[in-house]
Amino acid sequence: MIVNYSGRISIIGAGTLGGTIAYGLIMDNMAEEILLVDMSTHIVQGQVLDLAEAAEGTNLVIRAGTFKEAGQSSIVIITADVEQYEGEEHTAWLIRSRRLILGIMSSITPIHDEIMFLVVNEPVDLYVQALIEYFPRLSRKKVFGIGTTLATLRFQTWLAQLTNATQQDITDAYCIGTQHDPIVVWSQTKIQGAPITTIPILVSQRANLDTIVSIHRYQLILERKGKAWYGTAGIATRLVQELLKYKVQQKKGNKGGRIFDSSTAVNTTWVLSVYVPQLDACMSWPVTLNSEGIKDIVPLPLASGEMEKVMIVRESNLIDIQNSNLSNTTT
Repeated sequence: MIVNYSGRISIIGAGTLGGTIAYGLIMDNMAEEILLVDMSTHIVQGQVLDLAEAAEGTNLVIRAGTFKEAGQSSIVIITADVEQYEGEEHTAWLIRSRRLILGIMSSITPIHDEIMFLVVNEPVDLYVQALIEYFPRLSRKKVFGIGTTLATLRFQTWLAQLTNATQQDITDAYCIGTQHDPIVVWSQTKIQGAPITTIPILVSQRANLDTIVSIHRYQLILERKGKAWYGTAGIATRLVQELLKYKVQQKKGNKGGRIFDSSTAVNTTWVLSVYVPQLDACMSWPVTLNSEGIKDIVPLPLASGEMEKVMIVRESNLIDIQNSNLSNTTT
């Protein structure tokens, strides 16, 4: 029997990123139960023992889980990935990545119709597309990934710092596309209603923006410490908080129990890797959320140059998806 455990969040991939996300969820007391799922039982056991210390004194349960149990969760967060070897061709890495996501999907089947999938690792667009294709009965609005969210936040911070504007003053400031090729939606961004194309200090500094929103900072982190996970983990934790709006109620005999209130909707705009109907492809695009997942894909008029870049990203992603399927003919 397929069951929907509404208070359960499962994290597939119990390494440093998965563990950091779990820690963030514990600190914000968002879930009734967190499951860590990984092929390595030693890593899972170690993480559970460590994280359980952080959950002491709460009603939250954190434990090792199975892939089948993950399929009965409210949200499945996929942090598992395959590292690209030094010198490995991009296509070979894509093929190995697709094999991983296919293995995960087959292992968690069957799933219930209300489950949500959040992908946090690259190749995020490929994983989102694969999940949509593998679970055709599941609404596409329940499958999404962390795409250019950080790039968008860097863009908004840059605007605020140069103009002394507040976040509330800034509208329609997005980076879309992919993490490796973020596209700044310069033509639509406004500060206090004024197009940024009319603000001299921003126009004069425009050349610096592409580096700021790029993966340059990520690469600096890799050079210095080998891995970068705090930014991604922070975004994932905040996103889950938006999705799982719940109210705290006292239950008889269960002090501090959590009841998830699905009627509580939120209207925050995020830039996530999603299926974009007008493009018939997956890439990062602004969306609004509610407790059920993606509420709306935000209409985004683009300048001709911006649209040209979007179509280049679309074609690149479609080629990646096709290349990742080469394993079907070579194995």
